[in-house]
Amino acid sequence: MISFIGYRTQEVAVAPQVKVTLKPEAELLDEVMVVAYGTAKKSSFTGAASTVRGEKIQKMQVSDISKSLEGSIAGVQTVSSSGTPGSSSSIIIRGLGSISSSQSPLIVVDGVPYEGSLNSISTQDIESLTVLKDAAANSMYGARGSNGVIIITTKGSKSGKAQINFEARYGFNARGVGNYDIITDAGEYYEMMYEAIRNSLVPDLGYAGANVYASQHLIDGYLKYNKFKGVADNALIDPLTGKLNPAAKTYKWNDNWAEDPFENGTRQEYNVNISGGTEQTQAYASLGYLKDEGYMVGSGFDRISARVKVDQKIGKYFKVGGNIAYANTIMSKFGDTNSNYSNIFMFSQNIGPIYPIYLYDNEGNLMYDEKGNVRYDFNSPYAAPQNPLAVAKENINKTTNDNLSTRGYFEANFLKDFKFSLNVAYDVFNLNQTNFATPIGGDAENVGGRGYKYATRYGALNVNQLLNWNHSFGNHNVSALLGHETKNDHYNYMYGHMTNFADPSNPEFSNAAQYQGLSSYTSEYALEGYFVKGEYNYADRYYFTASYRRDGSSRFHKDNRWGSFWAIGGSWRLKEEAFLKDVKWLDNLKLKASFGTQGNDNVGYTHNYSDLYTVDRVDGEAAFTKVLRGNKDLTWEKSDNFNVGIEMGVLERITFNADFFIKETKDMLYASPLASSEGNPTYIYRNEMNMKNTGVEFELSADIIKNNRFKWNVALNATHYKNELTKLPASKPADEFPDGYQASSYWRKIGGSLYDWYTYEYVGVDPENGKPMYNKYVKDEDGNETIEIVNRTSDASLRQTGKSAIPDLTGGLSTTFEAFGFDLNIQTAFQVGGYVWDSFYTSLMNSGSRGQNMHKDMFNRWTPTNTNTNIPALGYDMQDQSASGDFALTKASYFSLRNLTVGYTLPTNMMKKVGINKLRVYLTGDNIWLKSKRKGLDPRQSFSGSTGYTYSALSTYSIGLNLSF
Repeated sequence: MISFIGYRTQEVAVAPQVKVTLKPEAELLDEVMVVAYGTAKKSSFTGAASTVRGEKIQKMQVSDISKSLEGSIAGVQTVSSSGTPGSSSSIIIRGLGSISSSQSPLIVVDGVPYEGSLNSISTQDIESLTVLKDAAANSMYGARGSNGVIIITTKGSKSGKAQINFEARYGFNARGVGNYDIITDAGEYYEMMYEAIRNSLVPDLGYAGANVYASQHLIDGYLKYNKFKGVADNALIDPLTGKLNPAAKTYKWNDNWAEDPFENGTRQEYNVNISGGTEQTQAYASLGYLKDEGYMVGSGFDRISARVKVDQKIGKYFKVGGNIAYANTIMSKFGDTNSNYSNIFMFSQNIGPIYPIYLYDNEGNLMYDEKGNVRYDFNSPYAAPQNPLAVAKENINKTTNDNLSTRGYFEANFLKDFKFSLNVAYDVFNLNQTNFATPIGGDAENVGGRGYKYATRYGALNVNQLLNWNHSFGNHNVSALLGHETKNDHYNYMYGHMTNFADPSNPEFSNAAQYQGLSSYTSEYALEGYFVKGEYNYADRYYFTASYRRDGSSRFHKDNRWGSFWAIGGSWRLKEEAFLKDVKWLDNLKLKASFGTQGNDNVGYTHNYSDLYTVDRVDGEAAFTKVLRGNKDLTWEKSDNFNVGIEMGVLERITFNADFFIKETKDMLYASPLASSEGNPTYIYRNEMNMKNTGVEFELSADIIKNNRFKWNVALNATHYKNELTKLPASKPADEFPDGYQASSYWRKIGGSLYDWYTYEYVGVDPENGKPMYNKYVKDEDGNETIEIVNRTSDASLRQTGKSAIPDLTGGLSTTFEAFGFDLNIQTAFQVGGYVWDSFYTSLMNSGSRGQNMHKDMFNRWTPTNTNTNIPALGYDMQDQSASGDFALTKASYFSLRNLTVGYTLPTNMMKKVGINKLRVYLTGDNIWLKSKRKGLDPRQSFSGSTGYTYSALSTYSIGLNLSF
């Protein structure tokens, strides 16, 4: 008989040589999960949750943990509006949970809600990340759990001999999503713009006259720049053929707006930690450094982080511990706003390929200033006087954060079955931000430079007291938790604004001459909660849980401050029944169900029940502007959550989890519009709308090969949900608006989703003249509706498109291989269905505008010889000539190669001879490849389907080293 702890005992026949492979005992190896206010065995857990081990997260080269979750967990969807190093992703769990209130899940770090940015936590410090999805899992967080909970557990102290782990990575960041398929050839661009100008002149000059005029004045009258050597400005285009002069072969300059501004940035990361101790005292300490340079000048992220954990047993019944973490982060962000020509991601693709970055003389030679610095061109007719690369090198957008997180606890065990815990946490986040726009050019040139400075301090105190009772008698196991929690947040804010800077490189206010603004304020938020939870299981087969929590929030009036939230759940381990216990191929089979409520108060200001005003300075006197209309009746947004699921394990190789869920949000915190006659603000927060998500999710993991030498695992997760509105706001009641109402670019109605697109119906091109065509719906006196074709959106009808921004399916597919010391990990993410508004593409599908570039799809435009097309004819500055309306709606499906890592671990027996426990070297790449509907389109920018001219996603490639001794 051969036995070992954690494995099934086996009897084998006696022989001279025996090779035995012990099989794991499922019950003994039952995974322990971190849940609300404690831990639970996965087998006994009645809720819906998924856990990602720290090792998987650490393979990702991300400066913010949120960006490691794409495609990793069923039910979790992420979007990222910026690829700037240090920027975060937005996260939703089981679909959209609110409208005007926060849709983000609660973040809990080491048992306490965390208010800081996730970019201050090193991925190398993470032990596990658990996502709580249903009411049974997260209702214990009551007021803050309606959008789900993400619990991050950092690495802890361990007893035993001290062990040191070191990891180093060095690599580079590149642009992960390239340009749209824009025109890059100067000759092709001249031909297209000639045709656009010619077409616009035909009504006045006729074809012959328009041909000649457009050819002779293409440069001096319109585009201003001739990129070709040896060809006169008025001879670039042959007016008879509309083609480029064959003599135009050599460029005067070769710089390229579409590529030159983007240069790879280096990425280096180093982490070291040490852990060890005795049975009485355990400790853990870590130190990390990250320098993450963006591929665009002026962008990058630096972080220094440190963490210390100590746990101390005092006698037989008491235990105390502390956890202190500090991080200093510096984030430099390139200004990638959509509102001006300083956005290089917009500028570099929208500017025609005939305009230079730098200033050249008539012979094509670079020009320099008196200091020997290359001069930039600010005079292109596309956006004079703008040169976003020049100003990006001088502008400053830097945010420095000092983050200090402290956790302390005291535990006392008494009367055998009781444990009392006191947990105290205090986090403080100090931020200093400088935004400086140089006076040398760009948006702030006319005011001599513009500077903003912000200073904030956020302090968050969280204290809870927990009393646990656990008792077993026979096959009965009972536990109860009684708790109280209090939370107090303090926020201080100061802001200054000045212009007219003497030194164009100095952003300090002492260098500025003109005062523009100064402001400061303080705010406070408080939450008080009382909760109780009971658990019962019989013979480790039948499990029941029930919880209740009552919370009070300072955001609401005292008459509506308190909310009650509860949940019940149960599970049945069928595998433990007599009729299945001896079925050898079935490792696990469990059914579970839960229902409960949660709340959300995260909207508006720290108190929303009274009017708030700002003080404006007018000639030295105070003037008041109302910024909030108070509502004493405002109260909790509530979420009802139902979940039923199955967990299965087969052949000790395959695990399968599936859940069906209904998440209904009621009395949503909604910024209800008011009539413009009521003045500002034009909205008031009310509890008005209801919304429901109905969906399914599953996770499948299969060990295709698993033996001592070779392991191959494949894992797949996917989520589908339907979002529908079930109640409209009071201002748009269903009896008055039976078919719904317009909300910006969306149509909202009972049964429809939050993001159903509403726009003009584009029906193609008139083959006779190349003009765009749209549907106009006209009703006669009897209410009968007919369709007319019009050529302008101003004459067309806005219509429900039947298309939603919400995808049909999201998920991820991953695989790992291990053999003979080598390891390979591949992780992907995908999305199927949904539509995005591809505004970048439609801007490139213009009919011809001074200096503006075009997409190559414009080569398929209407011409007298190409009438079977859906792209209108060119027409310089002709209003309503470009395609619009639902022409911009594009399938949001994508597939991305999220991470690929290949490594080799040197033989352990060889390493131990030199005192090394483990030595592994590896190559890794993140965000390597994206396939979407069209080149340049990244559908991962927003949940609402909007896209913009943002900092494109990063691709990162590194070589790394793991060392333990």
